[in-house]
Amino acid sequence: MVKENSRLFILIFLGMLTAFGPFVTDMYLPTLPAMTGFFHTTSSQVQLGLTASMIGLAIGQLLFGPLSDKYGRRIPLIMAMLLFLLSTLGCLFSATIIQFVGWRLVQGIAGAGGIVISRSIAADKYSGKELAKMLAVIGAINGVAPVAAPMAGGSMAESLGWKGIF
Repeated sequence: MVKENSRLFILIFLGMLTAFGPFVTDMYLPTLPAMTGFFHTTSSQVQLGLTASMIGLAIGQLLFGPLSDKYGRRIPLIMAMLLFLLSTLGCLFSATIIQFVGWRLVQGIAGAGGIVISRSIAADKYSGKELAKMLAVIGAINGVAPVAAPMAGGSMAESLGWKGIF
């Protein structure tokens, strides 16, 4: 019983970590028009936040992969989650669009830590068919997250405003 519970916990934990990337990228899409008004800027400049987060996801994978190989999974994962929290607060309290875009870059870098390290944890913990099952579930979550993120962001923004999603 304990083994099955821990397997389910690991599956949920790794699924949440791998969903960070798509949620970082897509959750705030429905709020772009509101953000344009808030920052008194053009939609093109607000969309730079999306570009910055995607660039951050690419950079973060290059950063957190080697860090997790060298220092283990725990410390880089904690660093990534703390950086994600800090960058989310930075996005929330940004006074200008430039600050917001900068924090979105950092947020993308931090979100990549969850993606890379979740797959590394699965590869460390499982092998053979078990690993294939885990990676299949992680891949499925990665496929559903980009669809679910804008819907969740739209629902949250409707009741909380654009800052509410952060």
